[in-house]
Amino acid sequence: MAKEVKLRLRVLLAEKEWEQKDLVERTNLTNRAVSDLYNDKTKSYTKTTLNELVQAFEITDMNELFKVVEFEEDK
Repeated sequence: MAKEVKLRLRVLLAEKEWEQKDLVERTNLTNRAVSDLYNDKTKSYTKTTLNELVQAFEITDMNELFKVVEFEEDK
């Protein structure tokens, strides 16, 4: 089994009862950036993006922001 890191954005938004637009309003992130993060289209995260998310969600532990998931590798 392989492992990868996934952003927990959907969970965090649900916990706050926010929509994507609410996150856009609370950060300096664009609609496109938030949509890409939400839809798991972002493969790397800039320090600026991570700082925006940490501030918006009041993250104190990076484990709140990410999870490690296992998946079957294609052969």
